[in-house]
Amino acid sequence: SELRARMLAIATSPHFPHVYPSVPGVYPGVVAHFFSNIVPVWVVTALGVILVGLFVGVDHRVSSMVAVLATSILMAFVLQVVAYQSGGLVGRLSLALTGSVLLTALAAVVFQVLSVVD
Repeated sequence: SELRARMLAIATSPHFPHVYPSVPGVYPGVVAHFFSNIVPVWVVTALGVILVGLFVGVDHRVSSMVAVLATSILMAFVLQVVAYQSGGLVGRLSLALTGSVLLTALAAVVFQVLSVVD
């Protein structure tokens, strides 16, 4: 009981470094949110674009890449809601979406160049 009261006092102290579920053991900061909220969105976008390049015909690549981008946008929003951190929300969301758009645009350029070469 005394131990529990001490633990509760420490855990509710404003000086206690609260651990967030995004990256265990990391004080809330840019690195924790970058690897847990931004990089997964970029990885999903990259994997989606690669799958589109491998399995979708030339005629349907644009619509498929739009679907990949829409999926990554939804994933970015979901990860931000799950992270439940209001501080820096706009910055994290902007970074995740900008990276996804740039990856998709780069893939569109590569697919266009490859279709001209064929």
